Amino acid sequence: MSTFDNQIIHSLSYISIQRVVDRLEQTCHESFHSIRLYQDRITTSNRTFFLEHVFDLSYRPFSGQTGLFYLHTNEGVFTFEIIEEPDNFMQSFKDIRIS
Repeated sequence: MSTFDNQIIHSLSYISIQRVVDRLEQTCHESFHSIRLYQDRITTSNRTFFLEHVFDLSYRPFSGQTGLFYLHTNEGVFTFEIIEEPDNFMQSFKDIRIS
């Protein structure tokens, strides 16, 4: 893998919410992670998707400040809750796919 392959082209932050239930209460733990676009892959906190396995990206905004970002792959659709607009990330992905 060359140095060029390791350069992040674009990054998008997402929220992960983990619900923990014990005998007395339920608590929610939020953590923030990044979806990173490279020349040959997209990575998340726990997965790597090579671009030849990514068919499309889509986004559905909520009425609040967040929205759902969808990563359509050969393994299914993966959903991420994001705060920022993904337009630049999605355009960068399309530019790579065309070239």
